Amino acid sequence: MPSFKISDGVNAALDVTPNANSALIKYFKNLSDLSISGAQMALKSGTTLADPAVSSVTAGMTFAQPIDVGTSQVDLKIGGGLSGSLGVFVPRGSAPKLFDPDPYNDPILVPLDDRYVSFEIMASVNDSLAATSGDLKFGFTGGGSVALTNYRLFTVKPTAPQLVDAIRETVAQFTIPADIEDLEALTPGQIVTINGTGTIKFSATADLLTAVNPLASASLPAPLPAVAIKAGGSITVGADVQLTGEYQIRVSKVDAKQVRLAYYRKSGKALGVKVTASVGLSADVGGGDVIGKLMSAISSDAKADTDELKKANLGDTEIKSIQEAIKASITRTLEIAICAELGATREYEAAFLYDIDLSSLTAASRAAIHSALEGDLSPLTIDPSSPPPGIVYARDLFSEVRQRKYSLNVNLLGVLNYGWVSKLITSGKTIYEPITGQLVISDSETASRVSTLVANIGVADPEKLRQAMAENFLITIAYRGARRAGLAPALTTSHSFFALNQHTSQETLRDELDVSVALGLLDESIETKLVTSAPDFGRTLYYATTGYDSVLSSLLFLDGNRPRTTEFYEQAGLRAIACLIRPGDFDSARLLPTKNDELWLRMKDLGQPGIKSLFPGIPEPVIGAIVADYSLICWWADAMSETAKKLVAMLNFLSTHPTADDENNEFKKLRSDLANHLRSVAANTKEEFGRPWGLLAMFIASGERAECKTMLVGHNLSLASQRSIRTPDQLGAIAA
Repeated sequence: MPSFKISDGVNAALDVTPNANSALIKYFKNLSDLSISGAQMALKSGTTLADPAVSSVTAGMTFAQPIDVGTSQVDLKIGGGLSGSLGVFVPRGSAPKLFDPDPYNDPILVPLDDRYVSFEIMASVNDSLAATSGDLKFGFTGGGSVALTNYRLFTVKPTAPQLVDAIRETVAQFTIPADIEDLEALTPGQIVTINGTGTIKFSATADLLTAVNPLASASLPAPLPAVAIKAGGSITVGADVQLTGEYQIRVSKVDAKQVRLAYYRKSGKALGVKVTASVGLSADVGGGDVIGKLMSAISSDAKADTDELKKANLGDTEIKSIQEAIKASITRTLEIAICAELGATREYEAAFLYDIDLSSLTAASRAAIHSALEGDLSPLTIDPSSPPPGIVYARDLFSEVRQRKYSLNVNLLGVLNYGWVSKLITSGKTIYEPITGQLVISDSETASRVSTLVANIGVADPEKLRQAMAENFLITIAYRGARRAGLAPALTTSHSFFALNQHTSQETLRDELDVSVALGLLDESIETKLVTSAPDFGRTLYYATTGYDSVLSSLLFLDGNRPRTTEFYEQAGLRAIACLIRPGDFDSARLLPTKNDELWLRMKDLGQPGIKSLFPGIPEPVIGAIVADYSLICWWADAMSETAKKLVAMLNFLSTHPTADDENNEFKKLRSDLANHLRSVAANTKEEFGRPWGLLAMFIASGERAECKTMLVGHNLSLASQRSIRTPDQLGAIAA
């Protein structure tokens, strides 16, 4: 058995003969003597691990010559020179932890009588293997560096081992966990960490809920047809996922037959997420392709809708475009879901964590673990309901996705006009929104306004789509308030806001979380803690949506049988401003009208030209913002109150003429007046209505009863909250 020396560069040297199952014998192509620097005591004979002079220390290790590492090929290269370290961890204090602070967020509590001796080797991944697996690559990028560290557990009770013996044992037993035999060779309590930059792969399936948003467009038929859509469906999708960035594989030997295998992302570092969705693609429309699956999820008569699409004889190019848009929407939805789960991982949580019983493994189990150690977890993630024998899933970040926490948002812009999803598809265009992954099936007029063509796939312009959806939301809510929308009463129509920030400051994060606070989904104390937790939050996605059923749609316009007043909407608009501006902000003077009813009335009396005179000493940019707030609130309040009056007129007529139809001239006139008014409202909808102010103004006007959902996704934080429509009793209980 070959051996080598570790010297301290002064007068002490330690002979080391590797164990037969050590990586030094199994994987090293050659051995090299080592020299230690900066810790001469480490090799001093007669010193035990319990000696008070032995404290936590890490010393550099220098290899006398380069070393190649691998099995049938060279996977790793260790350079000559400083390429390793030797360490001793001695616990101190009340709750000492190994890896504290731990950049991978899982420090290990160490009893005061225990010691860890560590041996670390720094290597580089053979760059010629960039496109191959390699038994010792662990998914890391060719040419990158890898840190392989063994932590050997010792106890000083009842007898403390000699320091030199502990070092000799740790180095001699150095293990690289590339296969089951390496896991078996670990001693109880031993920990091995492997750090580097690369790609972890896995495959999985999930049932994505479909959140359907039925909307009307401005060109409304007479009368509106019944709409054949449903809520609560789901679509089964598969996904091949790649997570790229800095990560750690950690192997812990719990006892003689139990091993824990964990994968951690580095704290404060984002993992790139790439998803390839696996959905049914075909040249025809049917039940098994992705279009048919979508119909089954959102149509109340999927067979009729699918048959209608077959009759339409869509061309191959059109079918492919529709399928690719749906696939792209699913892909982005899954990417956001995975990013959210990565951002949600906290201390003591790995992205993936498996408990392995070495005595119960089958050939399939061993193959799955070998694949995982190479960086491909697919055999462990593909079917969580049936794990390979001897393997227990302690944590899998995709498990939360499988539990239907995330939805595929399907916006049907114009479905109220057509009644059937199939007719909307054949008459319009299917596109997707690249920020949130929302699927948009739209009438052709709206689609041409909001979309561009990218690689034969319709992609929505986020700003234009947000504006169009805000306009269509107003139209839809009004028709629902008139009880003429053709929708099932419990189906909700959604109002949403979303924003992708490449560099999120504390101020930007606070502004977005203020929306969550106003919706009652986040406590202010938690918001403050989050906002002050870091100076910058990198790339984040924020999404907020509110939903209204038929009852709330009426409540937005009607106070019993009476139309809501302009003053009612003005107060709701002012309250929405107050939710978004804080005392101490540069533009905090915008709060003055929200606190002073008399000031608001004077602003209305004077109109825009005279508003400046009411705010002496206020900077011109802030005066401009106050005037903009005034104009926005007045537009919205007038539009809503006029709509309410027209709804009441129609409802009053229908209460005495319940069977009125197109043969009744008075009914035709009322309906025409409403349609013309709504077209005018849509044409003049302010851009701010598609932003947080519009979302909150409508929410407040609903008595804060609308269902709501918010999501914040960043590389190091994730928040998701939702609440169903609240009843008056629930609101009363909150107030009490």
